Amino acid sequence: MRDYRSLSALMERTIHKYNQTEKKQRRYGTDLTFSRVEIHTIEAIGEIEDINITRLATYQGITKGAASQMIYKLVDKGAVKKSISPNSDTEVRLELTDIGRKAYEGHKEFHKASNEELFVMLKDMPDELYEKLEEILHVFDNMMDKKLKNDQDES
Repeated sequence: MRDYRSLSALMERTIHKYNQTEKKQRRYGTDLTFSRVEIHTIEAIGEIEDINITRLATYQGITKGAASQMIYKLVDKGAVKKSISPNSDTEVRLELTDIGRKAYEGHKEFHKASNEELFVMLKDMPDELYEKLEEILHVFDNMMDKKLKNDQDES
């Protein structure tokens, strides 16, 4: 019979370490510092064409209010600009400024360098194992969604 405690402990340790890195500020090739949440917002804006607050919130799995607050921070830093969407006068389109674009590119380089070992392992992983890993992560992601929803319902 399997003892899942060691696997569970490993997942908890990994999550704890990840949460610690969430707090670390980095420059990503600019004079400004960005938190992990800020740079991932910049990444989303850089990746998704004609993105607005609603699409950003959906993409990041956060509320529109949280997305809006993050955008205000990034506008204040000069990394993001808001403009009226060509599709609708009531819709705001999000775009990267030159600083935001530089941070976006610096973030890509950061990931390329820091994740190289993991990406090599994933690239060499047999398809069946890769698909199983992806399935496990989806189950874990859904489990976290349910836990968050239950926590909200209880408060």
